[in-house]
Amino acid sequence: MNEPEHIKPWSTIWRDPRGTIRQIVEVNPNHSLIILAVFGGLGNAFSYASGFGLGAAMDVSEIIALCIFIGPLSGFISIFLWSWLLSFSCRFLGGAASKQELRAAVAWSWAPVVYLLPLWGVKYILFRHELFTVDKPFIHAHQFLTGLHGIFGVVDFIITMFSLFILFNAVAEVNGFSVWKSIGAIAIVMLALSVPAFLLLQSVAPM
Repeated sequence: MNEPEHIKPWSTIWRDPRGTIRQIVEVNPNHSLIILAVFGGLGNAFSYASGFGLGAAMDVSEIIALCIFIGPLSGFISIFLWSWLLSFSCRFLGGAASKQELRAAVAWSWAPVVYLLPLWGVKYILFRHELFTVDKPFIHAHQFLTGLHGIFGVVDFIITMFSLFILFNAVAEVNGFSVWKSIGAIAIVMLALSVPAFLLLQSVAPM
């Protein structure tokens, strides 16, 4: 699978998401889709495992195995689900993007997550089991590790902001409307997904 002509999307997506996604959808909307879904899904799985503190209930080996199994699968599901839902919200706001174009826009917003994936290996070497726990007594007992943990937190935040920046601009470009409409369309999808998630949490939460 050749890269779209005149651009190197893995580098240009950071600084010119609109131009990059335009050439991708014109040449090959499925460019790097499998890579983005598999490794982006894996990176997101590690992030969720860390954020939800799965280490309190599982061994690190079990968490890694779970992420490797579920991450790529959830990556494909998330990309296709988001592009499907966005097709409705974007059309409601006057957009003209196809599901295939929206799928490319969503997938390429995960490029920063893929770049960040090797950093999880570094984090594990430094923080071990506490990478996946809420309480971090060993890390907090060492000033150097505490500082590094804070730096990694800043890096994670920057990557998240870049992903959103790419998503907002890519969705706007394929629809031919403003970034503000793009943000509105994405907000509608987030709201649509948050309602059933909230109801599910309410149903399983202890009385």
